[in-house]
Amino acid sequence: MAKAAVRGTARRFGRGLRHVALSLAALALVCVLAIVAGALPFGSESAQPGERNVTIYVASNGFHTDIVLPTVGADKDWRPLLAVSPLTEPYRDAPFVAFGWGAETAYTELGTLADLSLGLILKSTAFDRSVVHVQPVAAVRTGTDLRSFTISEAGYRALVGHVEASLQLDEAGGPVILPGVSHGAGDAFLRGRHRFWLLRSCNVWVGEGLRKAGLPIGLWTPLAQSLMWSLGPGDAEER
Repeated sequence: MAKAAVRGTARRFGRGLRHVALSLAALALVCVLAIVAGALPFGSESAQPGERNVTIYVASNGFHTDIVLPTVGADKDWRPLLAVSPLTEPYRDAPFVAFGWGAETAYTELGTLADLSLGLILKSTAFDRSVVHVQPVAAVRTGTDLRSFTISEAGYRALVGHVEASLQLDEAGGPVILPGVSHGAGDAFLRGRHRFWLLRSCNVWVGEGLRKAGLPIGLWTPLAQSLMWSLGPGDAEER
């Protein structure tokens, strides 16, 4: 009886190890695919004609990327959008505004990496509702984590359309605010369209928008690193 129990425990332990090994192998495969797909350009600057005279920025914190746009420029004024939330309205005259898209659970409940849990990861990556993060920006300075790119007005309009198409609208045609939800820096969250899932992450959303703007972007950019690698150094001049 004792030997049978030991053998049963050993078999269960062995199955557990196999499951862990398979999970780690699958995760490693996804990471490799993300790196390879991010290195394969899919789109080019020639996709949007016209003189390149609108400067945009891409910001990365190592995990997540944002698109940083001029608050007013190229016939687009973002101040009315900033005015819809009492959290962003005081900063509506900031020269830039950053947009990010992501899972509602991770975006609004994950304050630091210490808050990360298996349950939060599973909920966030399993077709969670999406939100658009809006952050007025007072100043920008390019570097490894913030790169500038000059695109055409046609490309900028396509990028604006990408951001606007990601916003869920109410019956009056206005954005839907998540009341009181903020990171405490004059930012706000708006209800997003579409669902967040593992293969369409926040960084994939940024890549889609930049590709529409005419920039050469990797085929699939689920990681911030793969997106920034595919973008290259950006414009050399500091702004």
